[in-house]
Amino acid sequence: MSTERQRPKPFIRGLVPTLNHRGFMSETLDRFSIAFVAHAARCDAPVLDMGCAYGVATRAALEQGATVHACDMEAGHVEILARETPAALRPRLSTRVGALPAVDFPAGSFAAILCSRVLHFLTGAEIRASLAKMQVWLQPAGRLFLVADTPYSGFWSAGAPAYEQRRAAGEEWPGFIGDIGVYLADRALAAGMLPYLNPLDPDILARECHLPGLVVEEAAFTGRGDDPGGRHHAGVIANKPG
Repeated sequence: MSTERQRPKPFIRGLVPTLNHRGFMSETLDRFSIAFVAHAARCDAPVLDMGCAYGVATRAALEQGATVHACDMEAGHVEILARETPAALRPRLSTRVGALPAVDFPAGSFAAILCSRVLHFLTGAEIRASLAKMQVWLQPAGRLFLVADTPYSGFWSAGAPAYEQRRAAGEEWPGFIGDIGVYLADRALAAGMLPYLNPLDPDILARECHLPGLVVEEAAFTGRGDDPGGRHHAGVIANKPG
């Protein structure tokens, strides 16, 4: 009997559950991730897919000729990604198990970094520590692509009015949810999940990129799947001066 980890079957169309109860991996790329793939194809140096899950962006970048280092906190995701990567692409793939903000890489390791649907699982302090590290990992003139869930995404959209009130009041992290069970019809759904979530918006992502000295090129809402113009996600493209 095989002991290999397998991808779970999606029970929401287009969204594959993660093995570690940290949400889902979308089977389609949002426009910021598409921009990362297009940019990665032009990079001579390796690029990083931080929080790669099963590797939808990694695979797309490899197919465009990029050299990709894929990192995820869940060893099963990395195992599945490596196994599913065609043999012809594997020489340009390297992997690592690690989580933000603890994971680290040498300065100037990457020409570009994608960190998609990861930051909203972190506290404010962890987000700042992570972005400070990513700024160091980038080469001069390297580009950072961020995507995070917003207060208008999924179950959490029920709390959007409260987020908007806190944002208007000037709270630093207005989307933060201390108890996600409040927004779930059945608290059993939260089993194994983090008790909190930190949905973000484009302005917050841009603000946090500025702190370590990154220059923001674009910050905007973006949708997913058949709603590309929606507000499910916040995205940023930033660059490191150099």
